[in-house]
Amino acid sequence: MYFTTGLILITIAWIIQFYKTVIQKNKHINPYFLILYFVGVIFLVIGDLLINDLTGSVLNLITIILPVLILVSLIRD
Repeated sequence: MYFTTGLILITIAWIIQFYKTVIQKNKHINPYFLILYFVGVIFLVIGDLLINDLTGSVLNLITIILPVLILVSLIRD
């Protein structure tokens, strides 16, 4: 359940970013992309922890760092 929810959120995030970038020709990173991606990865981490996959949890936590840093940078500007 957590993995499916996480992957759905990440997919929605990519669809939003694809639409903004390709269809609207907007080259900026969409904050909704970052938020949905972040929440999706959190669900993946929860799923990993529930099945005791420490390696997967750590790797997914690492993938959260960059979107969070970018979101903080967007909020500051």
